[in-house]
Amino acid sequence: MRNLARRLGAQGTEDDHRVTTLELLFDVVYVFAFVQVTTWIAEEHTWRATGEGLLVLAVLWWVWVVWGWLGNVVRADRGLPLFGFIVALVSVFGIAMTIDGIWGAEGGAIEPLAFSLLYLVVRVVHAAVYLWAARGDARLTRQIWLSTAAWIPAAVLLVAGAILPPEQRLWWWAGTVALEALATWVLSVKGPGWRVQSGSHFSERFDLVVILALGESVLALGITIADIDLTGEFLAVGLLGVLASIALWWPYFKGIGPTVERALHDADDEHKADIARDSYTYIHLPLIAGIILVAAGLEEGVMARADEDVSGESAVLIAGGAALFALAGAIIMRLVGGAWGWLAGSAAFFAVAAWWLPLLDATVAILVVIVVLAVVAWRTPAARFTDTVVVEANGG
Repeated sequence: MRNLARRLGAQGTEDDHRVTTLELLFDVVYVFAFVQVTTWIAEEHTWRATGEGLLVLAVLWWVWVVWGWLGNVVRADRGLPLFGFIVALVSVFGIAMTIDGIWGAEGGAIEPLAFSLLYLVVRVVHAAVYLWAARGDARLTRQIWLSTAAWIPAAVLLVAGAILPPEQRLWWWAGTVALEALATWVLSVKGPGWRVQSGSHFSERFDLVVILALGESVLALGITIADIDLTGEFLAVGLLGVLASIALWWPYFKGIGPTVERALHDADDEHKADIARDSYTYIHLPLIAGIILVAAGLEEGVMARADEDVSGESAVLIAGGAALFALAGAIIMRLVGGAWGWLAGSAAFFAVAAWWLPLLDATVAILVVIVVLAVVAWRTPAARFTDTVVVEANGG
């Protein structure tokens, strides 16, 4: 029994802990999930479908975030956390497989039921592993129980929405996201608080998910173009789409990411958790959503051209996504004391552009995004961080 307990024990992390290869594998599953969300929005291209896609993204985000916090205080590839991460990885892949059919399926069908029940599995396993890892830390244990008080009723709403008719599902699941987001924030602020053991690990974790979202945008566009007969026009759109992804990458990894990493590194222990909660856990969600919307706009534009259909929705998605991305970036920079003016200005520009860009060709929308974000990245002061972010070859 003693040997079994030792093997199942959680190995705590140090201040210099980095992302493990198991966490990288966990994140790869999210590329598939992001593609599913992007494709749903692009193929349906309605306001309701966009809301549905972003709602699924928010549910997936909360699953990813809680495991990110866990991996910061205990190694993901050791003991009981290893088995927990494996269960979560498999479950998230199952969730991603249901995305294409959850909104049209009748109540009680396999897609919505699997989506909600696998979510429940992931959260139960996470809470159990986190409580096991936090034993002996009364403050962290109490915070975990408070968080559990937030997600259990949210999960009940998710299961209820899976059973009810599809026309009601959106509102029940919106309640899930709203309840968990609001309750988690309040209980975090009023409760004893979370613990950030390694600021480098936390920053690297979120940098990687941004890279994955950008990579998904390229992948989704490439898959769409590969399904049609390639012409010079589609080749040009594909190359512009890659440039759009680079234009989103530039301001984040030149300014936003390094600035918030520096702020997290310099903060005292009490304020590290506040920065991790506000700038990373909450505000990175709309930033990722902006990338997904731009990807959906690119994909929808290609499909519309293939059908010889003039589509204004593509330009709206691209401009709206860029506005959301820039706004989230500006808020993050404002919270951590970075230069945010150019990001805020570009967000306002893209929001206005969403009204007139649909009157032009979708290619123009892509070019506008590329040029404006390039100017923003160029004008925003670069933030430097002295520590090199690496992933150790041995998984540590």
